[in-house]
Amino acid sequence: MESQTEGICSICNQRATLKCSGCKQQFYCNKEHQRQDWPRHKSICQAWEIHENSELGRYLLASRDLNPGDVILTESPLVWGPALHTDQRVCVGCGIRCNDSSTRCSKCLWPACDTYCSGLIDKNKHALECPLLLQARIIPRCDVLLVIRMLILWRKKSKHWKAIEKLQSHEDSRGPGTNAYEEVMDISQHIQRLLPGDPSDKQIIGKICGLIDVNALETIPPEGCVAIYETACLLEHSCLANTRHSFIIDDKGRPRITVKAVCHIQKGDHLSTMYTHALWATRARRAHLLETKYFSCHCKRCADPTELGTHLGTLICPQDNGFILPKDPLDFNSEWGCDLCPGILTASEVMQFVGKLEEDVDEVMGQARKDALVDLYSRLTALLHPGHQQCITVSHSLIQLLSADDPKKPELCKRIIQTTQTLDPSGARLALYTAVALRELSTCPGEDKKGLLSEAISLLQYEPQSSPGCAELLNICNADEDLVHCR
Repeated sequence: MESQTEGICSICNQRATLKCSGCKQQFYCNKEHQRQDWPRHKSICQAWEIHENSELGRYLLASRDLNPGDVILTESPLVWGPALHTDQRVCVGCGIRCNDSSTRCSKCLWPACDTYCSGLIDKNKHALECPLLLQARIIPRCDVLLVIRMLILWRKKSKHWKAIEKLQSHEDSRGPGTNAYEEVMDISQHIQRLLPGDPSDKQIIGKICGLIDVNALETIPPEGCVAIYETACLLEHSCLANTRHSFIIDDKGRPRITVKAVCHIQKGDHLSTMYTHALWATRARRAHLLETKYFSCHCKRCADPTELGTHLGTLICPQDNGFILPKDPLDFNSEWGCDLCPGILTASEVMQFVGKLEEDVDEVMGQARKDALVDLYSRLTALLHPGHQQCITVSHSLIQLLSADDPKKPELCKRIIQTTQTLDPSGARLALYTAVALRELSTCPGEDKKGLLSEAISLLQYEPQSSPGCAELLNICNADEDLVHCR
């Protein structure tokens, strides 16, 4: 699908080059004609349609063909705030991290980035919750602030609450005996002083926590916060997602999301994002989705025992060095078998074995010593495929410690890059991870330094500059590329 550069203005039928930034289908000869046509055009401009079925609930389909980079939707949140599980102190006004514990809102004494933060005094922001926090004299704990904000929306029966409650909360799966239930009890006890004499408030906290866990998206910026969106939250999960999203702070201080296509998407295709880490093996991804989002993924990657040839979860048979793979990766209780011998392992045996190796990896990774990582990698590759999740994790730390002339370094870099480009070909989920490997490979003798650095810089352009390590790596890659040009 090639993008047109000119067309016919729908108002005056003259040649036009100004294109609608939303659908990129309609042309205008000037901004005034575009404004005049908007009442007609807005009904067909959006790139998505909401559909519903018993399996997925509400979900989004592409309403027209989309090219990579096309904007699918952009919207400000219905509600946002610190994540439920955060241990970070964030400003009660604007949400940015604030490490200075002495700066607080002058009234409720919750953390603030600055005494004059605009979010503290805005009548539509902190000013709504400040009297409630002051009255309750609740000990500032940032991880309950989003619950409080949603309680306020519920009490006011605001239009934002009416949109939020249409989303799934899976309360029936979060009852007594679950980790989610225990968390709700802890939050309820902490904010019960906000709820004098109204038991219905306490009952709604379970629903609110479910809505947050199931629907909230992590935002950068502000880092450490999450937000709930009316439409973007309807993007379904896929381990091979066809969209990416980014955030900016809008003119009202809220994290506005923009969702773009990362590949060619045909009209009628499902629009998807990814709810898990792209470098988790299938069992870990599917277990996380079942525990936190209450569904099982059956995508192409999950259904392939080799995970698209990356072998992110494959074990090595000690008898013949064959590959030990799950017979049915969509069954948590599936047996695992060697492709060269009749050896069989139960699912529980595999879990116990991999779990012990994960503990070893966590222990050694905390030391960040080259000799310890070299030894660990050697032990892992005797038991796991070199493309296994744990081997890739260790490799990624190791390449940053190996010297450029170490023959092992380019081998590890290339395997990491091959894995990430297979699982995330658009760089929507693993851009920073891949860019590190590209930069390290560029230092090795005989490699295409200029091409590798250019590719790394290209990947980093989509990353938030405030994300950990991104700005520093981008500066390093740019400096390295300048050096190559000088030579």
